[in-house]
Amino acid sequence: MDYINTVLNFLNDYSAIIMPVLFATVIMYGVINWMVNPYRKQNKRLSACYRGVCAYPDKVVKYAEKLPQDYRRQWRACINCGAKPSLVFEFVPKRKRLHLLWLYIIAASISANYVVVFFATARNYTYLVFQAVLWLAFGLVTVANRAVNRCQQARARKIFAKLITQFNRCAPFKSSVVEDTVKQLQQLNRHTVNDAVIGKASELLRNKGLETNRTVEEQRKINSALNSLLQAYSRNSLHKKA
Repeated sequence: MDYINTVLNFLNDYSAIIMPVLFATVIMYGVINWMVNPYRKQNKRLSACYRGVCAYPDKVVKYAEKLPQDYRRQWRACINCGAKPSLVFEFVPKRKRLHLLWLYIIAASISANYVVVFFATARNYTYLVFQAVLWLAFGLVTVANRAVNRCQQARARKIFAKLITQFNRCAPFKSSVVEDTVKQLQQLNRHTVNDAVIGKASELLRNKGLETNRTVEEQRKINSALNSLLQAYSRNSLHKKA
């Protein structure tokens, strides 16, 4: 009992210091959460991709590979179906996790003790008013936090929309891997096409071409280069037999 009275007297004697500190924790809780932006890293990567694609439209595939994971999957789907990015890409909202909530819980717990102080030690109505002020401040901070989150999401959507608009301008996309595969197949066709060359072509397609997401046009280019190589191999075989 003496311990409880000591605590209550301490809260009463130092209320002029303790209550402002408790109120400051609510402000700190709000400021920290307002500063946290779950889209910060994503915005940087999307903006970097946007600047790269604007500067080098022919390298859109290279820059798209640096997109965040959620959007890389959508990019692969876009490549596979050959549709416009605006028809495939969809903005992915991020959940904003609360920070320092434990700090407010501690402050609210300590503040609640002033109700006991009011009845047991001093009939100071300031203690009761402070409870209402503290909870009101927390409510306002929560509302403000939601407003900040909406603003952050709106900005992230704007950056996302700019990137997709730029992607639409660059469509249809040309995969650098497919282009390299076609060039190497054509390079092989410049020499005498024998079994060793066909083996190299098969290995090339297995290591690069066949593992790449391709559009219909890109597949047609690979087929054309491969058919030319096979025709040259067939002609070379006939010459040997003759």
